[in-house]
Amino acid sequence: MTQLVNMIILDEGDNVGVALRDIAAGEQARSANGLQLPAAERIVQGHKVALRNIAEAEKIIRFGVAVGIATASIPRGHLVHIHNVKSQYLNNDEDHYE
Repeated sequence: MTQLVNMIILDEGDNVGVALRDIAAGEQARSANGLQLPAAERIVQGHKVALRNIAEAEKIIRFGVAVGIATASIPRGHLVHIHNVKSQYLNNDEDHYE
C-alpha cells in the first residue's frame, strides 16, 4: 500500500515541516523526500511540526528563513505554534494575526 504525503518540507535546511492536511496524533507525518516521523499531537493543516528536537531559543526555520524563536524545547513530532514560539518582530500577546 502506498503511503500518501501529508507534510511538505520547503527547504532542506528547515527544522519544521508544514501539514498539507490535518495529521492525527500518532499518525506518521510523511514528506515527498521520504522523511517520516510520528506526530506526537494533532497537527492542523497549514501548521508546523518539528522535524527534529528544537532547543529553547533556537530559530524556527521554514523555507530556509527564520520565522520565529522557540520559547521552550520542542520535541520532534510536536506542534510548532504560538504556544512555544515567539516572533522576532511581533509581540505574540498583542500582535499575532491568527
